[in-house]
Amino acid sequence: MAYLSSFDISSYGLSAQRFRMDIISSNIANASTTRTSEGGPYQRKDVVFKATEFSKALNAEISGKNNMLEYENPLGDKFLQSNANPAIMTVSVDKVVRDESEFKYKFEPSHPDANAEGYVAYPNINPVIEMSNLIEATRAYQANVAAFQSAKSIAQSAIDILKG
Repeated sequence: MAYLSSFDISSYGLSAQRFRMDIISSNIANASTTRTSEGGPYQRKDVVFKATEFSKALNAEISGKNNMLEYENPLGDKFLQSNANPAIMTVSVDKVVRDESEFKYKFEPSHPDANAEGYVAYPNINPVIEMSNLIEATRAYQANVAAFQSAKSIAQSAIDILKG
């Protein structure tokens, strides 16, 4: 059964990195957007991940009940202990935040979004940084695919052994 949680952990990682790649792609696509529906230029977005204890999340989702068992030590003291295996951490998307840094201003008096002085506010997006972030997210995605494939191979080997 432990190999099933590795499939789930890899799939959470794949999902999180795919979401991150979508946000980075949006940043790159809007690097020159000077007007948005919210008003003003596009603001760069970034994804914030959070680590969650996979066993607690999985057990709570599957059973829908408390995962604590009551134990008694030799002195008669009672205490609660989790019946889950030791913590296995997984990742999930916590939130998407906007970069509040200053916009880049260029002197373009003929631009329709120019201010009274003739300057146009452009998003503070550096395509080189966004591309390196995209490469990092792609590599993390590939690592999760490799982990998934390894778990799949282990599971297949276990099935082959059981077949005899």
